[in-house]
Amino acid sequence: MNSKIGLWLLAARPKTLVASIIPVSLGICLAFKQVDNLSIAIIAMCLIFSILVQIATNFANDYFDSLTGADDSRELAPKRFSDSELIKGIHLRNASYIILVLAFVIGVLIMEFSGASRFLLLIGICSVICALAYTGGPFPFAYNGLGDIFVVVFFGFVAVCTTHYVLVTSRAEIWNPNWIVPLGVGFVINNLLVVNNYRDRETDKMVGKKTIVVVLGRKFGIFLYFLGYLISCVICPLADNQLMILLTFFPLSLCLVYKLNKAREKKDFDFLLTTTAVSVLFYGVVVGWATIA
Repeated sequence: MNSKIGLWLLAARPKTLVASIIPVSLGICLAFKQVDNLSIAIIAMCLIFSILVQIATNFANDYFDSLTGADDSRELAPKRFSDSELIKGIHLRNASYIILVLAFVIGVLIMEFSGASRFLLLIGICSVICALAYTGGPFPFAYNGLGDIFVVVFFGFVAVCTTHYVLVTSRAEIWNPNWIVPLGVGFVINNLLVVNNYRDRETDKMVGKKTIVVVLGRKFGIFLYFLGYLISCVICPLADNQLMILLTFFPLSLCLVYKLNKAREKKDFDFLLTTTAVSVLFYGVVVGWATIA
């Protein structure tokens, strides 16, 4: 029993959850700067909603990638659960559906408790549909070069701005959107995807998974990884003086770009995924501190 629970926990890819926690946390920081006495209940629901959607997306990705054979020949990537039959693919799919329904219910509660616009329903519906459409459906984003746009939009703008909006609205204040913070965090989180797509470019090409790295090549993958840090650690600070401290992080990010260019073995990519995830965490902490200071 414990081993089965452990497998499900691993299938949720807990190391990646920083990508759902950090954007919501930054939305909280933006709201904290604007209003006092934030609702703990709404904060908790925003975090739970974001985490549930990402876990459901991870389960769905595991299932849909196994259908296309995208995981069959991946020697550099971790073994997926559906493909290795550690967990039946249909169980992962069904769990994804159940979790998304639960997330949607929580989203409705957020809307009702905060007094937010009914437009929030559309955002919730889009979040649920896109969680499945990332690798599933008739036009999966990840298979048609749109995965990076998906990450920047949902993990950046949707997560940060929606959290900021509902918390401010719950205190009957006018929402003053910040577009720089979500842009930066969206691009730094997308670098996690870039590392994965760069690592898997040859096997993705074999199964017709047209990520942007497959379409535009290895060198573009390196450039895209560099661009993620350039936008988040240079362009965003120059656009918002509060974030100037991030400029000091850019030289360190160049070391990661160099590492990606030299990466060839599984251990190299494991190191890059870990350090890129740490950079997301570090970025979130620094931006959050700079925002409320």
